[in-house]
Amino acid sequence: MTRHSLSLLLRNEPGALARIVVLFSSRGVDVSSLSLAPDGSGALSRLDVVVDLQPGRTPEQLVKQLGRIVDVKSVVDRTHDEALELGA
Repeated sequence: MTRHSLSLLLRNEPGALARIVVLFSSRGVDVSSLSLAPDGSGALSRLDVVVDLQPGRTPEQLVKQLGRIVDVKSVVDRTHDEALELGA
């Protein structure tokens, strides 16, 4: 398995997080860590998640699949961000 850190911006709508979790479950994605917090306006939330991907699965595939969910505004793979590696 390979570990990846993703950051998503999603609408604060009922079922938005559930749709993401269903996608993870159906693709065999294991969630190691999850943090969800609303932005200042309350219209959007930031979801930071650390996932383990099965062999043969790429983070690019997952980012594309997440981007197709109607409530997701953006997805960024932050696996190699320096601040995350340093634990800041």
